[in-house]
Amino acid sequence: MTKNLGEQLQAFLSIDDLVWKNELELEIREAEQEALDLFRVQEEKRASVLAHQKWEYLETLAQERWARQQKLLLEEETKRKEQEELIRKEWEEEQKKERLEKEARDNEEKQKRLHYERLMEEMESFIDGTGAKPVALNTSTESNPGREPCQFFTKVGSCRFRDSCSRNHIRPAISHIILIPGFYSHLSLDVGTQGEYDTDINLEFDQTERYRDFEEFFDDITPELEKYGRINTIRVCSNTEPHLRGNVYVAYQSERSAAAAYKALNGRYYAGRMISVEFINLVSWKAAACGLQFRGKCPKGSKCNFLHVFRNPRGQYSFYEAPTNSSNKNSTPSDQDWRWTPSPERQPSGRRSDDWECDSREEIERSDRRISSRRRARSRSNDRHSAHSRLSERQTPGRAPMNGMPPCAMLASCVASGLGITKKLKPPMTSFPSFIVFMSGPKPD
Repeated sequence: MTKNLGEQLQAFLSIDDLVWKNELELEIREAEQEALDLFRVQEEKRASVLAHQKWEYLETLAQERWARQQKLLLEEETKRKEQEELIRKEWEEEQKKERLEKEARDNEEKQKRLHYERLMEEMESFIDGTGAKPVALNTSTESNPGREPCQFFTKVGSCRFRDSCSRNHIRPAISHIILIPGFYSHLSLDVGTQGEYDTDINLEFDQTERYRDFEEFFDDITPELEKYGRINTIRVCSNTEPHLRGNVYVAYQSERSAAAAYKALNGRYYAGRMISVEFINLVSWKAAACGLQFRGKCPKGSKCNFLHVFRNPRGQYSFYEAPTNSSNKNSTPSDQDWRWTPSPERQPSGRRSDDWECDSREEIERSDRRISSRRRARSRSNDRHSAHSRLSERQTPGRAPMNGMPPCAMLASCVASGLGITKKLKPPMTSFPSFIVFMSGPKPD
């Protein structure tokens, strides 16, 4: 029984130990859990503190960055406003300067306009003969001041280099001589502008037709030019050089008449082309004209840089003859005024009359002599051809050579005589080539 009690006590003690042990383990686990919970809370707090510190740091950096950006923006805005203010001030100054310049230009233009109107009034009174020559016209313009004067421009009033000439072109403000460049036009004067292969252009006209056309032109412009005063000389260029082609020189007896012609003709239209008029000074007509033209000895021909001029009909207004005041006898205002118009007009559809009287006897006689010479040469050629033809008809049917000359040689002689070739033919051949046998029939014995 004691043994049982011991066993029971031991069993009871073991159960208490187990309970106590379990309770102790439970307490230990609870203590550990509490420690873990405390540690977790502490870690969470620490992480929260670290996160807050990091956020504060980033926020501080962002604030600093934003502050810097705001500062930069403020500086840029300040600079922009300063720049705008500077631009506004410059624009106002520029506007003020332009306004002052415009006022100065307006005043200058007004002064020029008043001066021009006053000059025009003086010119009107000068042209009408009620006033003296304006003082402003006693000047001249120069293309290259200080350089040597251009000799050709001084002599003929025109230069092949025009305004690009390296020498000085002196143009008077007024003169008694006016120049109308390119006034007269004809196909013969435009030969220089044709292509180098257009060699048959001269067949389109002859000298007689050209002179008749010039007569018509001269008789057309003379009454119009005589309206403005007494004329000393009229010269029309026959040069083919561009700066002299068709130029018309008119020398009045006074500057007043030349000024009236300049005022009336400049800007007008003749035959659909606008006219431009210039004042020029010439040393002398004989210095301007080519002295070898009418002798037929000028080596340059129509390409000469001196004046090659037409002979004026009836010797009117020639510089080598006394000036005459004669009107156009072959034309009336009704059939000539159609060319002189203030604006372009259509060319008339009617044919031009060819019954103009040509008083240039030398030109007509030379042309008649050339035509007669050609006709005589053509007649002699036809006579020789007829004689050879008659002699050919007398040949035998076998076409034997006549007078020791084969038929082909005789044919060559006829052709040569017809073309005016005087070259002596070779002696007749003793043996006939095959092509002569083919042309002339069977070979003679």
